[in-house]
Amino acid sequence: MDIIIKEAKPEDANKLIEYTKIVGAQTDNLSFGKEGIDGTVQEEEEFIKRINSDPKSVMYFAWKNEDIVGCANISGMKRRMSHRANFAVSVVKSEWGSRIGSALLEKCISFAKDNGIEIINLDTRSDNLRAISLYKKFGFVKIGRIPAFSKINCEYIDADLMYLDLREK
Repeated sequence: MDIIIKEAKPEDANKLIEYTKIVGAQTDNLSFGKEGIDGTVQEEEEFIKRINSDPKSVMYFAWKNEDIVGCANISGMKRRMSHRANFAVSVVKSEWGSRIGSALLEKCISFAKDNGIEIINLDTRSDNLRAISLYKKFGFVKIGRIPAFSKINCEYIDADLMYLDLREK
């Protein structure tokens, strides 16, 4: 089965909501759980429209058949930080190890380079060794740790801050 990576469109909003409920239930590595993201279909349509209208932001979906199996986005920052962007990625558990995360990351780095983004930031659970390994493979460097970044079931979880400096490449 082929995976197709495409930019998000407003009409994908309902599929995005479904996807976040699935992926949120499969891992504690995300900022949300099985409830998924909070927005309505209309709110998510507007969110995707805002991303699409921002020249320093993009959201990609990895599609398998009619379902989203991966999602990544670059969110450009404003004003004096407009040379920077934040990055996030997720993949459904059944596709872990299938290189979807790498493909999405490659697309986002390429977008960043093509759109004047010089530095990509991300945060990830300090114990998420799979993700950290992926990010290091692409040249991300750990620059710090935030203690008690998230709290799940009364447990505090630290996050590593990482960045990729595209000026050096």
